[in-house]
This record gives sequence, structure tokens and C-alpha cells, in this order.
Amino acid sequence: MLSCLRPWWLAMAVLLGLGVVRPAYAFPTTAFLAHYWRTPAPLGGVHRPRWPVFETRLAPRTCALCHAAQYDAWRESRHARAMGPGVIAQLAVAGVRARAFVRGCLSCHAPGRRQWREVEAFIRGGRLHGLARFGVSCADCHVRRYQRFGPPLAAFIAAGRVVHNGFTPEAAFTRSRFCAVCHQFHRDGARLHGVLLEDTYNEWHDSRYRKQGITCQSCHMPGGRHSFLGIHNRRFVRRAVRVRWHIADCGQRRVCARLSLTNRGAGHDFPTYTTPKVVMRIAQLCGKAVCAGTGRRFVIARRISLDLRHEYFDTRLAPGATRTLSYAQPRDPAATAVEADITVYPDAAYVRFFHAYLGAYRMTAAEHALIERALVHDERSAYVLWRAYHVLAAAGCCRQAGMK
Repeated sequence: MLSCLRPWWLAMAVLLGLGVVRPAYAFPTTAFLAHYWRTPAPLGGVHRPRWPVFETRLAPRTCALCHAAQYDAWRESRHARAMGPGVIAQLAVAGVRARAFVRGCLSCHAPGRRQWREVEAFIRGGRLHGLARFGVSCADCHVRRYQRFGPPLAAFIAAGRVVHNGFTPEAAFTRSRFCAVCHQFHRDGARLHGVLLEDTYNEWHDSRYRKQGITCQSCHMPGGRHSFLGIHNRRFVRRAVRVRWHIADCGQRRVCARLSLTNRGAGHDFPTYTTPKVVMRIAQLCGKAVCAGTGRRFVIARRISLDLRHEYFDTRLAPGATRTLSYAQPRDPAATAVEADITVYPDAAYVRFFHAYLGAYRMTAAEHALIERALVHDERSAYVLWRAYHVLAAAGCCRQAGMK
């Protein structure tokens, strides 16, 4: 019945009257988020409301009782892995004496006050339990002092009554600034060559996507889905780029080709941040192996030193930009084909870091095992985004054999 009411403000008035939703904060988005994302975030309170027990619990599985689709998407997301073995091991090695470091990590990886207490108990020798295990969970984004918040008109009614004592609608949930708290360094944060190490929100803000009203949520949460897809998902990334591949006849003794990659759909630099790298490669094949000395590649990334003091290069693609790898090499006498591919390494910087970390710090056997586990996981996250294979004809010209 409520969905039939028009206009929208009349529906909102009815919902407010029923107590389903509460008036939003009378703050602009920036002011609301400055208050909302103050860490550690107070997810609960000193006294629990007099609600049924399940309504006061903050664990993701409890939310799944009514929000099954959102929970199923979230538990497969990177947010659910924000407190993975690599993070946990680093916090344990840092210990309670590195309180500022620990809290700096938790501000994004587990921002709730309850999670901070659980992690501090863990690094004092306890076991990691409770909300801290779940990384960035439902409560971190949607709960403050047991009160539920969400995008406007996302009211939830069950069994003919209002749960959670209603919820507070807030337009900030639909805007890119909501994501900036963890995906944009503060203007006083670490910089190299004048550019913040994490500058994703600013990259979007300066692009055409902001002007067109395309937000972070538009791409990473389409239809309100909580999967938060990104660089780790091949299909998602493939839709964000355009690949151009051309191989030409330049004589019997040479092989000529050109591979181009365009950022046509990412509303920020591709890839954003300093963690991933994308490698474009062209090589001649002698049988199933690469002919020695024939491979050429181009790395797309922002490569910095592990101590964060030096930037080696920044070849990332701004929205709409293109990088091209041109290939003109002598043909190997044994070459039978030309192969080109584009490979994505979502966790490239973490792989470098964990290799160095294992040799630089004294750790317990349990901490060492956690780092090893994180390293193996991150090494396995690489995938081939695109590949083409061309057979070299005897006359030196080429015919396409396969591409995908």
C-alpha cells in the first residue's frame, strides 16, 4: 500500500508518522559524515534497548535473518575480508606499544568501538573474537548506538511492526563522500610527488563521472547490491576497459604489433591506489614457450618503495586515457606464433611487502604462519584479463587464431 502513495514526500510523511523512519540529521552531507565516521564508531551503547534480543545483536549473521541477499553478497566481498590474516598478523607484531599504528589500521579495517576493544584484547594475548573478525561489517556502516541508518526510503517492516525502533534515512549513503572516509587520504596525509598515496575520491571528483552524477555506489553497488566489486573481479574490470589489438605484416624478418588499453569505464585512475598493477605483454612463441629475448611488456601501476618514501613511476590511466604497447622485433627463426595478454595483479604491492616483512621482523610461529597465508592468497589473486594468439604464417604474414 505504501508503495502506491504519490508523491514521494507524501510517502515519507506517512512513514514518519508510523515511526518506520526517523527524520534525517539536519546536516549537509559533509557535516553528517564528519560526525558519523568519527572513530571508533559507537555501534552499541552502555545499555541495550528493550528490544527482542536478535534486534540488538550486531553480528552479520543476525542481520542475515532479514537481509539475506545483502548478507550473501557482503560475505563474498573484500569488506568481509578487511581483517584478513595479513592485517591480523601485522597488528599482533606491532603490539600494544604501537597503539597509533593499530588504531590507524582499525579506523578502516574494523572501525567500531567494540572491534577496537576486541583487537586490543587480542594483541595482549587473547583470541580474536566477536565483531573484529568480520572486518567492515553491516554494523560498521549502518549502526550507531544501536540505531539503524540507511539510504532514504529503505524502510524495513517485519511481522506487521517496525523493527529496530525504526531507522534514520540519510542521503549521504548514496553519495561518493560516504566511501571517501576509507578510500581517500586526508589532505594532510602521505604524499609522493605532490599526490596523496590514496587519492581515489579526488580522482573521481575531477572526472566527468561526478558531473554526470555517477557515484561510487553506481558502479560498485549497482541496485544496492553489497558485493562491492572491484579490481579483484575479472568480469567487473573487463567491463571498465577497452582493449585494441593489431598485428601487421612488416616483412618476413620482423614481427610488428600494437596493444592498447583504455580506461573507458572506471571513474578514477585505473588501477587506483598503489596496490595493484596491470601488465601488458607481447611475445613470440617457439612451440609452447616464449622465444628467448622476444618478450616486451608495459606495466601500468603507481610503483612506490616499501618505505613509502620514493615513487618509481606512475603509469596509471586516468578516466578516458589510453596506454599503448608497440611491438616491432626481429622474428625468431623458430617462432610459430605471437601471443599478447593483459594480466592483473590486484595485490602486487602486498606481495612485495609480505616477502620483505617475513625477513624484517621477529615473529612468533603463529604470526609467521598468518603472513605466509596472506602471501599465498595474494599471489593467487592474479588473473589474465585478456589474451590473443596469432599463428605466424610461413611467408611472414599473420592470421588470427584466437582471442578472448
